[in-house]
Amino acid sequence: MTRQQLTDWLREYLADLLDVAPEQIGTDIPLEQLGVDSATTLVLSADLTAHTGREVRPGEIFDHPTVERLAARLTGSTDPVAAG
Repeated sequence: MTRQQLTDWLREYLADLLDVAPEQIGTDIPLEQLGVDSATTLVLSADLTAHTGREVRPGEIFDHPTVERLAARLTGSTDPVAAG
């Protein structure tokens, strides 16, 4: 999975979870500002684990608190992604 693919998945996932349009999920906006709380983080970590096939702990989400940073961390990518 590429960083862009995971970024796109995260935007769609969060938009559905937060009941907003994917365009409202800016990749550089802190997840907390988007409405992601600790309970949502637990659900997100479980769903990311299932989606990526690797364990994603809630701490990784807190340590990489934007879509852009989280996608980079989980894919091991440092390539730039267009901000959304």
